[in-house]
Amino acid sequence: MQSIIEAIILLNDEEKRFVDFHEGMNIITGESKTGKSALVEIIDYCFCSSRSTIPKGKITDFATIFSLILVIDSKRYIIARKNTHLEKRRMFFSPIPNELTCHTIAKSYFEDDKFLEYKVVQKQLEKVFNLRVSNMKEDAEEKKEAASLRHMTSYMFQHQNLMASKFALFYRFDDYQKKKDVIAQFPIFAGFVGQEYYSTLMQLNVYKKELRKIQGDLVSDKKIKDEYINNLTPKIQNYYALLGLEFKGKHTLEDLFEIAKNLPKLNDNSYTSDQIVVRYEKIKKEIEELRAQEELLKSRLIKLESASDNSNDYISSLQKLKVRSELSMQNETEYTCPLCGSECTDLHEISTEVEKASSWLTDEIRLIKDSTEHFSEERRKITDQKNQVVKEIRRLWGQMRNIERNYLSQSNKYDLENKLNYCRIEIDYYVETIKKGLFNNLDKELEDIQKKIDDCTKKLDHFNFDAEKKVALRKINQNMNKLKSKLDFEEEFKQYELVFNLDEFELALEGKYGERVTLSEMGSGANWVSCHIALFLSLLRYFTSQKNKSPMPLIMFFDQPSQVYFPQDAVERDEKKSIEEIQNDKFAVTKMYKVMFDEIEQIYQDTKIKPQLIVVDHVDFSTMQTQEERSKFEKFTRRTWRNGAALI
Repeated sequence: MQSIIEAIILLNDEEKRFVDFHEGMNIITGESKTGKSALVEIIDYCFCSSRSTIPKGKITDFATIFSLILVIDSKRYIIARKNTHLEKRRMFFSPIPNELTCHTIAKSYFEDDKFLEYKVVQKQLEKVFNLRVSNMKEDAEEKKEAASLRHMTSYMFQHQNLMASKFALFYRFDDYQKKKDVIAQFPIFAGFVGQEYYSTLMQLNVYKKELRKIQGDLVSDKKIKDEYINNLTPKIQNYYALLGLEFKGKHTLEDLFEIAKNLPKLNDNSYTSDQIVVRYEKIKKEIEELRAQEELLKSRLIKLESASDNSNDYISSLQKLKVRSELSMQNETEYTCPLCGSECTDLHEISTEVEKASSWLTDEIRLIKDSTEHFSEERRKITDQKNQVVKEIRRLWGQMRNIERNYLSQSNKYDLENKLNYCRIEIDYYVETIKKGLFNNLDKELEDIQKKIDDCTKKLDHFNFDAEKKVALRKINQNMNKLKSKLDFEEEFKQYELVFNLDEFELALEGKYGERVTLSEMGSGANWVSCHIALFLSLLRYFTSQKNKSPMPLIMFFDQPSQVYFPQDAVERDEKKSIEEIQNDKFAVTKMYKVMFDEIEQIYQDTKIKPQLIVVDHVDFSTMQTQEERSKFEKFTRRTWRNGAALI
């Protein structure tokens, strides 16, 4: 949205000082120590900084109130902040009528009871700028700051010590958390997402958590169903066996419910069958086979335990031998007889053999340890298999005992029909127990949550987040390189492309073969300041092009951009430079200002919005080497602080 600083005002009980500005270009030129660089600190302080960085001295001694008049979409507002130590946390913010200007305002306008906690004023300002993203969390338990006016300032201010830095691009990026937040909030400041996006994203992640839980419950639910199937199937098999029928095949739990509901009936009361005995013998045989399998696994475990014990004993023996061999080893390479002085080759050979033996022992110990570790894993696997076999034996044993008690016992006086009724009751009771809600309808829950996830995903797709980010990056990079061709880059870098990384907020030059030169690797202050100017004018252009979608104040502050060519107070007094070098530097500064003048005007031509660029510098119009730039410099100069003139 259209936004400019109309004036900076300093007040005390008797006097005031102000600097008024316009949309587009604004230049404050003057000597050092006249208060130029303090202007950006005053703006920052009035934009709700937690602390004041306004230089101590004349300015802070003069002003009891620092104030800004802002114009935002044709509406005028005033911000004020007290300078006294005890009241720095209190601020004033209010709309103002057109008749109230920097010329007519007085300290009496700021009533004490209208001053509020600075964080409250910050929220009011953010609302005016249409910055309404209060929750950026992607997860309910995540800790994340809201989008903030304080993070906007990193895009707005290029301080004197930052303007030509090769180590830093953005204001206050030495604070890692601030850097992280500023980068994360770029999509909001760029205007392609708002609160709805983050709320939907957080809801999506809540649904995804629920989905994972249901999927986990489904695994448990499947195990429960399998257990029910394993218990219900033999009961139905018993019923069918009493009728002389064989119950075959694998069935789902739902199928078993339906079968239990429609069990076949006994039509002939005289009918008898030995099928239940066949079933009994079949289960008995299965148990015997499982017992044999259990014994085999037990045998394998015993052998593994024995092998492991033997290995450990063997390792212990080898380690003892190794200790002895190490004690027997000498570091001598030659042995001589203490009596005759002749060489004792036998001792040398023995020593060599001992050394070889010690090395072999080391290798053998390592190999045996590796094997022993393998035994441990093998034991675990066999133990698991044995436990499963024992569990199955117990299950089948229960079925066999049930048949013995209820259908084969000699003392059982029930006839076949009574046996069938007993079996049917057992089946019905078990089915009823299952159906009483021992497990939920998770399939329906899964379907519902998946639909919610799909709805959220479709909603997020409408934001075109990734596509918008790519477009933003392409526009910023294209404009940077258009400006780069007009700025003072060294010859060796003119064929390189400037590339900005929107994920890390890093700037580099990239060659056509992929070679990269980061900002810190570039030599010459001319390259550094040109990179800063190209990037921040391109960011300003992009935010302006987003119009009402972007909440970013369209205000940019450049502090001493010419310093790499003409340090303060040394414009023409640098005796180390030749006349030709000074002339070349003047041409470079002229090119720099021409880029600023032309870009602000071109942004206006393209968007019908004129952003505000405030430049404070010690060079003046006389430094410009063309009549056009000299005229524009004079036209855009709001204050000249020389020969005793200053902010205070």
